[in-house]
Amino acid sequence: MTGPLRIFLAKLQALFTQSKGNRDFEDELQTHLQLLTERFLRQGMSREEAAEAAQRQFGNTTLLRQRQRDLGAFLSLTTLARDLRFAGRQLVRNPLLSSIAILSLAVGIGANTAIFSVAKRVLFDTLPVDHPHELRMLTWVCGRHRPVPPVWGDISSTPDGGLTSTAFSYPVLQALRQHPNAFSNLIAFKDVSLTATIEGTPEVLTAELLSGGAFDGLGDEPILGRTLTPADDAASNPVVVLNQALWAARFGSSPMILGKTIALNGIPVTVIGVVPARFTGLQMGEPAQLFVPLTLQPLIIPRAQNGSISLLNNPQSWWVQALIRLRPGIPEQQANAELDTVLRQSVRETVTAEDLAGFHLSLQPGDRGLDQLSGAFARPSYILLALSGLVLFLACVNLANLLLARAAGREREMVTRLALGAGRPAIIRQMLTETLLLSALGGIAGLTLGYFGRNLIPSMLATSGSVSALDAGFDWRVLTFTLVISLLTGLLFGILPAWRATQAEAGTAIKSSANSTPSRGGVWLGKSLVVFQIALSAILLIGAGLFVRTLTNLNHIPLGFRADHLLLFRLSPPRSRYTDAQTAVLYSRLEEKLAVIPGVRSVAFSNIAIIGDGHSGDSFHVTGRPADSQPFRVQTNRVSADFFSTLGIAILRGRAFTAHDTAAAPPVAVINQALAKQFFPQQDPIGLTFETDPEDASGPVQIIGIAADTRYADLRSPTPPTFYLAYQQSQPDRAIVQIRTVAEPAGVLAEARAAVASLDHDLPLTDVRTMREQVATTLTSERTFARLTSGFGLLALLLACIGIYGIMAYTVARRTGEIGIRMALGAPRSSVLWMVMRDVAGMLVVGLAAGIAFSLALTRLIAAQLYGVQATDIWTYLVAMALLGGVALVSGFLPARRASAIDPLATLRYE
Repeated sequence: MTGPLRIFLAKLQALFTQSKGNRDFEDELQTHLQLLTERFLRQGMSREEAAEAAQRQFGNTTLLRQRQRDLGAFLSLTTLARDLRFAGRQLVRNPLLSSIAILSLAVGIGANTAIFSVAKRVLFDTLPVDHPHELRMLTWVCGRHRPVPPVWGDISSTPDGGLTSTAFSYPVLQALRQHPNAFSNLIAFKDVSLTATIEGTPEVLTAELLSGGAFDGLGDEPILGRTLTPADDAASNPVVVLNQALWAARFGSSPMILGKTIALNGIPVTVIGVVPARFTGLQMGEPAQLFVPLTLQPLIIPRAQNGSISLLNNPQSWWVQALIRLRPGIPEQQANAELDTVLRQSVRETVTAEDLAGFHLSLQPGDRGLDQLSGAFARPSYILLALSGLVLFLACVNLANLLLARAAGREREMVTRLALGAGRPAIIRQMLTETLLLSALGGIAGLTLGYFGRNLIPSMLATSGSVSALDAGFDWRVLTFTLVISLLTGLLFGILPAWRATQAEAGTAIKSSANSTPSRGGVWLGKSLVVFQIALSAILLIGAGLFVRTLTNLNHIPLGFRADHLLLFRLSPPRSRYTDAQTAVLYSRLEEKLAVIPGVRSVAFSNIAIIGDGHSGDSFHVTGRPADSQPFRVQTNRVSADFFSTLGIAILRGRAFTAHDTAAAPPVAVINQALAKQFFPQQDPIGLTFETDPEDASGPVQIIGIAADTRYADLRSPTPPTFYLAYQQSQPDRAIVQIRTVAEPAGVLAEARAAVASLDHDLPLTDVRTMREQVATTLTSERTFARLTSGFGLLALLLACIGIYGIMAYTVARRTGEIGIRMALGAPRSSVLWMVMRDVAGMLVVGLAAGIAFSLALTRLIAAQLYGVQATDIWTYLVAMALLGGVALVSGFLPARRASAIDPLATLRYE
């Protein structure tokens, strides 16, 4: 048997026979001492002298016992258990220090855990499907000119100034599907909103149109029934698959749901299955509640274009997204080239040769599907992670400072243990065990805080419409993150205090009193850490001040209309049940019913709500002027006759719309000041005409008035050039109803619901809010940043105060003897007070100077997030410095006052 194996087996045996082994070793030790004692007795010594001589000759028995235990057992088990028990007793002996350390770490680790749980969703989560990294999103890229017709989806710019989109026509996807050499599955999808009538109650649900076989290609299995298959694409009986969350909320998780019929946009569909709650569709950021075959588009979402309501056979409609799963063994570049060739061939008849030259297909990572989250929240997530990291770093610095103070107080203990034979590695290991126990307890408390605070940020974003997409979930990655930062905290910030605890000189430490003047090195290091805390706190407070100033500035921007006493809600009559003429009749009758509700001043309709409801753009060309190669696109809105008076928007010249501006009358428009200044700087536009997109106006549109500028999509952007079309002359699919009330808008909501239900019981009111709430949604990000940075700043301020109080209280306690002598020799109490406060002021000045310097460099990184305030705003810096300075001086005054109250006689008597 080899030596290492024999040693391992011996240690394994020692785990179960440790008590017997210790007794045997102790018996052998006593036998050797007894034999030596008897030998010295025979030499004529007394028994006491012989015992002392035997002890001296035999050596340090305590060290021998320690070595025997280390050799006879696994260090990671027995020694660790012993160190943990001792560390626990030390924490109990110092409850105040332990509580402060654990609380500081809990705050820092908890903040990081909560923010990481949200950032994980934004930055790292993938689709809950099999092998998500094999998926690729199909996109197309082109030059500055768009070669395809208007897209039902998003078009974004490329870094080189071109355009890119994920929307394809259905015929193009069918052509790609005929060449499966590069992929094993092609999954087409489109996210939409549908009016679902369940058990007589209408509501708007998020849905996803999916190609047959999508679930098989993704590897998702149902928990009840079945999923969509290719046969469902051609089936005459429409079917639907529910998400588990919807199944539980609306049907109580009843297995009898299979075969039940619900209505989607008025079309009866049969429930065939339920998928797990984790699968919420292929668009990250828009969780789908139900799934229907893509081929049901003409039936449940008819869209009239080129004389047809079906988009499935229309090569001019680019609207559907697609994921492919790469075939094993096929290089991505080869797959991209093959599919690019198919794309260019399939659009050759509808795209000019010039546009086709720059039109290509590109494969993008599809593990996150159609990702809407990272674009909207990636930068804020990184900023919040950095801020929470600074708070944790402050907590760790606080921990290091407290541990240094405790190590200095235990200097005599450590020197005594070294003198008795304890090794320096063993002492460092013991000190690190105590620190790791503190960090573990802080990690457990932080994990608890993070769990209960995980939905704090999503709740702050509740009005943005993305709260469900940002719901934070705890999984193994969050637990691993918390475990790692807890261990790193204990190791990185515990090693220095542990090392310093073994560096004291034995003679000096044993002879010194407990209250002697502390070493310059220990005090200097502690004060340096406090200075660092003050600097970091200054950075966080300045950042918080800048975000608060930004929010304040945005809240005081003139809107251009009256936002008070205004109720808004959205109506979306489904195309499957309403023609354009029927929609116009519905809105006309509804306006009459709403206008007679008690407490209603006026009623207006518009295509989009002013501020916070997105954009709606059209081309704009003044009649008679030379045509531009690239037509100007300006913002537009379709509004009813009472829109301007209901919202309080002034008509500066000309007139507003009237009841006579119907579909039979010549098309007219009202423009805003921004459009008049840009296109008619030296000309009166009243009476002139312009052309726009044919689907909005078939001929020239006459300008009949100029309205005052209002904020359009958000509060940050300047007012864009905008024209308003008469609602009756350009009937949109949806409508935003705006009701001006005498009292609080909520008072008429019930009667407004009843008015809509009296016309169509299956038509729900969605996005119900007041105009003030609508405006507030545009400030969700700014409000969240202001709250979180203010919270982090206050936490940093608290931790800095704890650090100042801790180091000064430690210094005063260690200098009690010195202070007593000073006062006995005639020093007044005021000089003692000033002596301590001078140290506080010195740390404060150096920390503030460093904080200002770093802030001037770092705040440039958040300049894009600010509004109406410079990153170097002097007043923000002054307020932050005054707040931090005042609180820091108060924290230092308490130990200073205690020092000035020392009784010199009692101190000298103790010494």
